[in-house]
Amino acid sequence: MVRITSEIGRLRRVVVQPPGPALERMLPRHIDPGSPDYLLFDDLVHVPKALQEHQQLQAVLETMAEVLHFEDLLREVLSDKELRRSVVERVGVLHDLHPAAGHQLDQLDAGELTSTLLVGTVGGSLTAPELFPPVPNLIFTRDLAAVVGDLMVVGNARRRARQREAILSWAVMEHHPLFADNQVAEISRWIRARGGSAPLTVEGGDVLCLSETIALIGASERTTWAMILLLSAELFDHGFTRVLIVEMPKQRSAMHLDTVFTLLDRQAAAVYDRILEPGGAEEVEVVGLRRKDGEIVVDQYEGDLLHALAENGHVLSPVLCGAGHPIHGRREQWTDGANYVALGPGVVIGYQRNEFTGRAMSEAGFRVVTPSVFISELSRDFHDDPDALLASGRRYAVHIEGHELSRGRGGPRCLTLPLLRDPL
Repeated sequence: MVRITSEIGRLRRVVVQPPGPALERMLPRHIDPGSPDYLLFDDLVHVPKALQEHQQLQAVLETMAEVLHFEDLLREVLSDKELRRSVVERVGVLHDLHPAAGHQLDQLDAGELTSTLLVGTVGGSLTAPELFPPVPNLIFTRDLAAVVGDLMVVGNARRRARQREAILSWAVMEHHPLFADNQVAEISRWIRARGGSAPLTVEGGDVLCLSETIALIGASERTTWAMILLLSAELFDHGFTRVLIVEMPKQRSAMHLDTVFTLLDRQAAAVYDRILEPGGAEEVEVVGLRRKDGEIVVDQYEGDLLHALAENGHVLSPVLCGAGHPIHGRREQWTDGANYVALGPGVVIGYQRNEFTGRAMSEAGFRVVTPSVFISELSRDFHDDPDALLASGRRYAVHIEGHELSRGRGGPRCLTLPLLRDPL
């Protein structure tokens, strides 16, 4: 079962992808924004340390949820020979592979092909010639898809560096038994049938599900208005009554909505304060869509994002990224200080490196702890029963280190693709 009706309902199942050889294959040309080979990272990552940080994330997630690795899911579906051939053909078209290279890939077994598709060399060897670039951004599984209610919206990436991920996502989400009963958005299928469509792009970092009836979507540099309008019409067919659209500044520092705003519990959100400044360069505007008499109606909202959410029944107190400091706020937004993922209401994961954000979380009533302390207290105080912890009302901000993971411009929400949450 795949269903998300809240950003903060208890997490039950989630997909991640640990750092590995795909990041080790990155070279200086891959971090140069002026290079045609740019892969969207700002620096070369120290992979062993990044993996340690990711293991901290996974250890915390496993206290509440079933944690799946995308690479494992892909390997499992590629055991099907016909699917393997189809994936190779699509990758060949995307990267203009020579037919001989495509034939070589077609002869690989599922494990070898999976490594090849992630790393870009036959079998994933770090010394073999490159067939096509690696996909280091796959660690940010959030953007592969967005589960909104019972609908799976498969991502259509804006940047070429992430387009192979869509091919791999489709292979998993159409063929893995885990998704057998899941419904994929028709707009996603329409885009795929046409080989991708540049004006119709969406990434999961821009899609937040507030409730069973309200979705919040960022119109960012990665997710387009055209896509949001078509997706909204489909969401209305699936029981949603309102879609709130956040007009984002089109800049890398705010590439997705979840880089400036995420939910912490029923009454609190992590917010980058500059998006709330009236007339500021990074202020966001909000409009609402709803269906009336078969037509889509647009509602304008006065005030900032928090006022728009309050008008729709979500009254939230902001916990400011970088504690709202004019310098630390901007620095910590860059390293994903506002990007939290919830295990349940009031139990969230963030980055330890964002110290001023951590102080703000503490002042807001969250117990800011390391993963080891959280796991220890869950065992000692709640006998390893996460439901007892959530029922206690104790609030935790579990901070993993994040020094290396943040180099790819993504926080704990970016690193996780929730598939199933309990309803609130």
